[in-house]
Amino acid sequence: MEYLMNRRRWQMLMVILVLAAISISYKTVHAEDILDATLSTDSQVITVGDVIPLTLRVTHPAGWRVIFPALEEKWGDFEVRNQEAPQIATNPDGTQTTTQEINAAIMRPGDVQTPALTLSIANDQGSLSSLEVAPVPVSVTSVLVEGDTTLREIKPQAELVSEGRPYWPLTIAGMLGAAALMAYGIRRWRQRRLIDRRTARQRTLDSLTDLSIQNPQTPAEINENCALLADCLRDYLAAVTNMPARDLTTRELARRFKEQELPAAWSTRAVEVLQVCDGVKFANEELERATLQTMISTVRSLVEDYPPQVQPAKRRQGRKKQAEVIA
Repeated sequence: MEYLMNRRRWQMLMVILVLAAISISYKTVHAEDILDATLSTDSQVITVGDVIPLTLRVTHPAGWRVIFPALEEKWGDFEVRNQEAPQIATNPDGTQTTTQEINAAIMRPGDVQTPALTLSIANDQGSLSSLEVAPVPVSVTSVLVEGDTTLREIKPQAELVSEGRPYWPLTIAGMLGAAALMAYGIRRWRQRRLIDRRTARQRTLDSLTDLSIQNPQTPAEINENCALLADCLRDYLAAVTNMPARDLTTRELARRFKEQELPAAWSTRAVEVLQVCDGVKFANEELERATLQTMISTVRSLVEDYPPQVQPAKRRQGRKKQAEVIA
């Protein structure tokens, strides 16, 4: 009795194992029926140098994953430009489709086909299997038309991508920069150090002309012009005699005139003008406008007569007549 019970257990276990094996075999065969890989292109007219979009689609059970190989840049007759990231979509029947876009180009005309391609498939248990992809025929035509001998680019030059920024801000900035540079140049030109190429004589005569055309009305204005006249004369004396006329008093200048043996008539007139100006400046003496004009004329004649000529000594007429009588 016990022997029969053990035998039945073993028979039931064998039946379960057989059913499991049949189920696994059915699932595997059914999954293999679901696996499908296609490579296609949507381009109808392909010329040399065109970028050909190739679409690789793999239909597989849900949860399975497709491992795409990394293609070399030179892939048979094709030049691979890039491979995009795979995209997975779920189908209405519960399966999934994994898609990858491959952009390639052919640089010679003719009929070619894609090289053989093998994919790796990982099922939901992690087991790997291989899947072959059928080649796709591609017909490439030349860019030249029969009878056309004109040389041209295979493809037009790539256009630079610009952001379309307006040019008016740069134009305004350039104009403002040019205006600022011009204003700086004018400012530097106005601030340049002017070189007075006039002689001391010409400078003094021009200053006396400016003083003579002025029309002072008040005593303060007359006194101011008198001080300017004194400075004008002293500057001229400093330039032509190498004396520090601005730093010397009128008495010291008179002594220097004698040391330099200047004619008494010329030096006396210069000292008289300076003494009058000193009296106006330090003693608050009043000066009339007519007197000021006379002094300006005197200083002008002093400048025009410099260097003064020494007058020859007068001969004694009496002795000359006596000598003539003796002769």
